[in-house]
Amino acid sequence: MIPLRMKFGPWACVCVVALVLLSPSVVLAQTSRHATELLAKQVAYKTQLDARAFGEPLHLVSRENEGRLEGDVYAELDQPVARVFAVLGSVDAVCAMLFLHLNVRSCQASRSNRGAQLTLSVGPKQTGSGPGTYSMTYAMQVDATDNDYLGVKLSAPSGPLSTRDYAIVIEATPLDAERTFLHFGYAYTYGSLAKMAMGLYLATAGRTKIGFTAVGTGGDGQPQYVQGERGSLERNVMRNYLALKAYTAVQIGTPGAQMESRLRAWFALAERHAAQLHELDLDQYLKEKHTDLARMGVPAQ
Repeated sequence: MIPLRMKFGPWACVCVVALVLLSPSVVLAQTSRHATELLAKQVAYKTQLDARAFGEPLHLVSRENEGRLEGDVYAELDQPVARVFAVLGSVDAVCAMLFLHLNVRSCQASRSNRGAQLTLSVGPKQTGSGPGTYSMTYAMQVDATDNDYLGVKLSAPSGPLSTRDYAIVIEATPLDAERTFLHFGYAYTYGSLAKMAMGLYLATAGRTKIGFTAVGTGGDGQPQYVQGERGSLERNVMRNYLALKAYTAVQIGTPGAQMESRLRAWFALAERHAAQLHELDLDQYLKEKHTDLARMGVPAQ
């Protein structure tokens, strides 16, 4: 399972109390256990967040252990927590948010006596440029604590090429009236078939693809970045985080106009990390997404 909330010792409580005392902007009503544990991550990663290596207060960590890949983004988001909660508490909004990812070709939300679900159709970034799409159905669970914490977990038992145990976790808690501390996690387990497919991909089209974690220094003194499955995971968890950031940034206009603005916002955010995330130009990306929306029966703006 992806580590939703690590257990902390007494030092975490001391650090969080210190943070509250030293930062008047922090909402003092944040007393729930889940909010306290999430804010402890902000304290733990304060140096990385303040460094703004990604151009914003954001820290990305990833791990690979015995076929299990896990990636987590922690970020201070310039959006009020009520806006973030409104997105995370709605399966329809989460669906529309994840659709911004260039490999998500459709998303359908549903509800039943078993709870909320969303079905993602995932495929190549351009129609006809690779294998066909495949569908994954995620169960959605929402965990809320008063007004200071909301957590969402999406889980799917299986995916393509022998992958399994997918988990997407999103947690949010307020920092002040206009800012939210966010955790976006993504994890899955892969088997021999997926490892073989990734090896083939890395020997061909993916041989220059990189992630965000520096794993060494080249002969030219420049950092060398993680590749392979872990690099792919890092790119995807970042793309999903940027989808949430783009989605919450657009709040006015007709539904069609909002979708168009969110697509453009997601693309602009991704291009800030072009070395890792650039795949298409803007016109190509919009053309693919407009085609997908038409296929889904979503009216144009």
